[in-house]
Amino acid sequence: MNLKQINTFRAIMVTGSISSAAKLLFVSQPAVSRLLAHTEQQLGYPLFERIKGRLYPTTEARILFNEVQSVYSGITRIATLATRLGEKKQGLLGIVSSPSLGHGLMPRCIEQFTRQHPGVHIRLRTLTHDALVRSILDGESEIGLLFMPIAHPNLKSTQVGAVPLVCVLPADHPLVNKPAIDLSDLQDQAMVAYRSGSPLSKVLDDLFGEGREPERIQIEVDAQQNVCDLVSQGIGVGIVDQAVAAAQTSDRLVVRPLQVRHTLELYLACSRYEPMSLLARAFSQIIEQEAGLL
Repeated sequence: MNLKQINTFRAIMVTGSISSAAKLLFVSQPAVSRLLAHTEQQLGYPLFERIKGRLYPTTEARILFNEVQSVYSGITRIATLATRLGEKKQGLLGIVSSPSLGHGLMPRCIEQFTRQHPGVHIRLRTLTHDALVRSILDGESEIGLLFMPIAHPNLKSTQVGAVPLVCVLPADHPLVNKPAIDLSDLQDQAMVAYRSGSPLSKVLDDLFGEGREPERIQIEVDAQQNVCDLVSQGIGVGIVDQAVAAAQTSDRLVVRPLQVRHTLELYLACSRYEPMSLLARAFSQIIEQEAGLL
């Protein structure tokens, strides 16, 4: 049976008569009768019994109709899914970010995104730089959010915002009395810093320049969340982005702005050769909006 024969057969089963099926299909009644006769001849068995001018489906027709209905249900689901994807109400969005962004800005963006797109399934992974790049290249994640552009020929990075840097201090630290912290205030302070060679470490190197005293760096960590946790224990002071600091609720941690504004640039990474999905575009817009509020 071809598609035209299947549509005609289903119309007769649904409406119960050839005349009603013809109206449903917007064709003439003789055309439906001829196609039905041809189909039955082709199959080698009747689909309907004619009794006193009415059609009654045979056992074979009922079995065939059950299969046809399952196919039509699948087609309906596909059509609905296609519409919902266009409306950005359904689908899967794979996101990967640096660990620090996974604790700070990313939860805010996901909260807003899920309110706007409640039917979308989100898969978030927080990875180090090299693993983040691999996740996008392998297609496990569609977009990545990080603090520096990716130098890979198959990926492109676009700056989508910037997050202010702030200073985090133990609650009993003398510098909490200052409304804003100058970088010179931190020159002789024990500091929780970032692993040497990491993107955040490079940010601090650029921030302090040659005047930084490396012997005062007591601990090196990978993520800004670790900085906050250690500073809240009174181990030292640290610098994190404002989104991470805002997520802290400890009364043992005090946040102060830097006297001169410094920011972390945010980059959105994706495939250079595959178009970004509607969901990924919507999420990137939210990132820009949220970063602009900081």
